[in-house]
Amino acid sequence: MVQITDRQWQERSLRRAHWLAMIVLLLTVCLLGGLLGRVGWIEKHTTPEDLVRLDKQHDAVQPIMANRGELRFVDGTSAAVSVRMFNLYADPAFIIDPGGRLRELQEQVATLSESSQSAQGKAREKLLAQIEVTRNQIELTAAQLDLARQTLAETLAPLLGKSVDEVRKLILETAAYPSGSPRRFLWLARYVDEGFHERFVARRDELKAQAQEIMKAAKTLKNKDAREKEHQRGLTMAHAIDGVGFLESVQRRYPLGSLAGQVLGIANAYKGVDGLEVQLDPLLTGRWGEVTMLKDARRRTLLVEDKQYKPAEHGLTVWLTIDTMIQNIAEEELTKACEEHKAASGCAVILDPMTGRVLAMANWPVFDPGRYQEMAPEVRKNRCIVDPYEPGSIFKPFVVAWALEQGVVRPTDIFDCHWGYWSDPTGRAVKDTHGGYGALSVEDILVKSSNIGMTQIGWKLGILRLHEAVTRFGFGGRTGVELPGDGKGLIKPLEKWNKGTLTSVSFGYEAAATPLQLVRAYATFANGGYLVTPQVIHAVQLESGKAVAWQDLSEPPLQKQIISAATAQTMRNIMENVFIRGTAKTAKSDIYRLFGKTGTAHLAIHGQGHYASDQYNGSFLAGGPMTAPKLVAVVTLHKPDPKLGYFGGTVAAPACAQMLERSLEYLQVPPDQTDTKRGSRLVVRN
Repeated sequence: MVQITDRQWQERSLRRAHWLAMIVLLLTVCLLGGLLGRVGWIEKHTTPEDLVRLDKQHDAVQPIMANRGELRFVDGTSAAVSVRMFNLYADPAFIIDPGGRLRELQEQVATLSESSQSAQGKAREKLLAQIEVTRNQIELTAAQLDLARQTLAETLAPLLGKSVDEVRKLILETAAYPSGSPRRFLWLARYVDEGFHERFVARRDELKAQAQEIMKAAKTLKNKDAREKEHQRGLTMAHAIDGVGFLESVQRRYPLGSLAGQVLGIANAYKGVDGLEVQLDPLLTGRWGEVTMLKDARRRTLLVEDKQYKPAEHGLTVWLTIDTMIQNIAEEELTKACEEHKAASGCAVILDPMTGRVLAMANWPVFDPGRYQEMAPEVRKNRCIVDPYEPGSIFKPFVVAWALEQGVVRPTDIFDCHWGYWSDPTGRAVKDTHGGYGALSVEDILVKSSNIGMTQIGWKLGILRLHEAVTRFGFGGRTGVELPGDGKGLIKPLEKWNKGTLTSVSFGYEAAATPLQLVRAYATFANGGYLVTPQVIHAVQLESGKAVAWQDLSEPPLQKQIISAATAQTMRNIMENVFIRGTAKTAKSDIYRLFGKTGTAHLAIHGQGHYASDQYNGSFLAGGPMTAPKLVAVVTLHKPDPKLGYFGGTVAAPACAQMLERSLEYLQVPPDQTDTKRGSRLVVRN
């Protein structure tokens, strides 16, 4: 026998280890070579679509919601804000059978039962024993799930304002679709506030704390079955509400309800839909951000990648020119007038004649943007800028002003008004609605609102100059206000004017204008003859927090002088007498000297070519105070009940005068009325 020495064993072991190392190294080199070759092949043959798909496997992009900017009135009161809301949802299929455990056990019983039918002897006995054990597990699991559902229902019931049975029934009945497939998503409560969310979280934490106490106490039990039972009860309670959760969202809120509702419009969580909300959408919306997170195979977050983080750019806060108090005054007085005279609708605008800033824009019926789904769609319309109508006698001041400006007439010129009935040069009959008058001066023609006198003034102007009067005062063109739907009104092209048009336009027919156009034109009598551009935006708060005047960010509003300051003063002097001895004596203010003009217009019947005998628009234009005008306003009531009154001096003038009086008091404008019954006072009314 050959003897192997220790040295030989060592050498043999070294050679074996050397060969094994060489084999491992060779295999490693081959593997690395193969991997490098595969990487090279992948790099050469991978398409951009493949790269996108690969990124999606480990990267998740989480959007960061941008807050929608606020709308505020000029006094700083919030008119539209976005608030964080929570939406409670449930996974009915999970609540009924988390993880499909109960269904799996039931399938096991079915499989074992089928196998036991063909088995015999000990095999059958073994299968039957397994069925019994599985059924016991089903019974135990069902009891645990029933406890979990009961705990969940008891937790949600007080939060949802429902009974425990109602909540259980809701979840059980929605666990599957009619087709039988499990339902995995159900809204339980939409747009609940943080208080709701906090109460839910507190209850959830309370349940988990109770569960910990139960499982802690279970460890002290000596009986194994009792210990296991209590431990399972603790686990059930700890996970009882795992099948429900919250999704965050943003809801647009309007803290002042219906105040200026048609002006503000509506917005959802993402964009404006109507009114200023849609007009200012580029400023209010902002820009969403995003963050990229690295996920593992189970989609658990491993890392937030700083380089892929884009912060959200929140929307800007916008201040409007509307004053909360003046808007409230306008809506109060308009509502009172419309309800008193049973009008179909009404609108009012209060304007600063010097700057063109809209201090109030009211519509009736009112519109609450926060409850828009409950309201009729037509109520959303901002009639102040959208609905043109034949203004009737409130159009007369513009005709008279242009005739004075052109030197066609003087205030003291006398015209024969033929005691209320006259035929124009074409033979068309013209009547006065406020009684018959004989000889009237130009001033009294306007104060008494004589159609016959106005027709004669219009004929003296002629078609060219009357058309020029209409267009110079801005009718037939947009006002330039920053609101969607800014209407042009309806003015026929000059080539379509005829002698009939000459007569009609002289006293406010065959021309249609919006309330905003009318009050804008009327402001020329208050500001020295300038046609201003109405504005509803006052300032914008930039990202830096600095508020910048809107005029600094946009084109300056247009102001052009269309009549002289002397003509404007003459018109104010004439129209003050409308309150003293004209068609608005009942609306005279005891505090301020106001100037105004009434208007009553028959409504044209659409498509029939004639006017309704019992349907009217009653309107009033006014401004004040006389000494230094601060405000001008228009009020129009559409289709007031004729039995309760329909003349502008009856239905619109009192409301308009009250709006001006209360608003001037609020602005602390000193009284200038010396002929007073109750003395000067300065009161702010709520």
